[in-house]
Amino acid sequence: MNKKAATLLTLFIFLSLPAYSQGIALGQRFDLTNELQLNQSTTGQFAQVFVPNFYEAPDDGKFTLVFHLHSASWAAEDQVYKAQANAVLFNIHLGALSSPYQNYFQDSNKFKFILEKILAVLQNNNIIATPHIETLIITSFSAGYAGVREIFKTQAYYDQVSALSLADGLHSSSDPSLKQQQMRDFLRFARDARDRKKIMCLTHSAIPTSGYESTTQTANYLITGIGAQRIAMTAVDEIGIQQSACDTGYFHLKGYAGNTATDHLKHLYAMNLMLEQIIKISDQITVGVIDKNVTPETIFTVRNYPNPFNSVTFFAYQLPHSAHVVFKIYDCLGRVVEIAANEMQSMGSHTLQWDGSRYSSGLYYFQLIWDGNFESGRCLLIK
Repeated sequence: MNKKAATLLTLFIFLSLPAYSQGIALGQRFDLTNELQLNQSTTGQFAQVFVPNFYEAPDDGKFTLVFHLHSASWAAEDQVYKAQANAVLFNIHLGALSSPYQNYFQDSNKFKFILEKILAVLQNNNIIATPHIETLIITSFSAGYAGVREIFKTQAYYDQVSALSLADGLHSSSDPSLKQQQMRDFLRFARDARDRKKIMCLTHSAIPTSGYESTTQTANYLITGIGAQRIAMTAVDEIGIQQSACDTGYFHLKGYAGNTATDHLKHLYAMNLMLEQIIKISDQITVGVIDKNVTPETIFTVRNYPNPFNSVTFFAYQLPHSAHVVFKIYDCLGRVVEIAANEMQSMGSHTLQWDGSRYSSGLYYFQLIWDGNFESGRCLLIK
């Protein structure tokens, strides 16, 4: 895709995002467009705070803020609403391309100013008596990544952000030195997520680019930079056909097929999937400072695909170091039906295949044990 085609694609996407229509979310909306001195009349810029109708204000004033960059208001709201997140949403939309986000947030005071305005809205409208941001989650679609990049340049802001999700929206220069500079803080965040100090979720399509790095290429850069590997797989969800994954620590990446504007927009419409994953992880850990004493030695994730499956499924996981691994599969009565592995395995990614064709349909459980640690899950066999 050449630059002209990429620009036309971006403009099509921008024109496909009406600011104040569609969506399913119910709640209170507070416009900040004028207070942030945005240009809505000529560029469609706007900013808004959204409080879902099911929101329960915390007694101690400590709340979760989802700070979203780049989308129509309804699309950002749906992210929080579909995920049933007990969180306040701030959404800022600055235009069709990445440059407005880069230019706006180059002034490091802008981010702080926005956070102060959000707190004032919540307090002045009796949403939260004495609001204090306990968990800050940044979510971004498409061009919004350039704003995230600028925000992360300020160490205090970087430290404040607990989780980041990027929906088919991380690009960089193809020039190696400039690419390293532009990807620096994203890679730093990915490494912190690998080490369970942060949470990072991202998706990417298969849209090619020319003259700059595609979302597939930047995803590969992160995967290599954290010493992980992609796992080939096939699954289908709201975004489309998932072809690959990388899971290590609290770093979770999904790669999808699709190279059209419609495919690109599906990543936005299903951002609730990543937010749900972030909330699930957050519920299991201390919110705010995320397991900073945890080292890469404790990293462990296992998943199986496809699930449900017809006859054969695959179990994928990564080991932070070589270890003796035992992998057991149980039926619904808790009986061991197969030991898929009982051996020393090296550090890195592993995939085990289980052929369930000789077993009856039903729910099965799996457990992987290594060095006294274990991970379990379930899978559904349907014939």
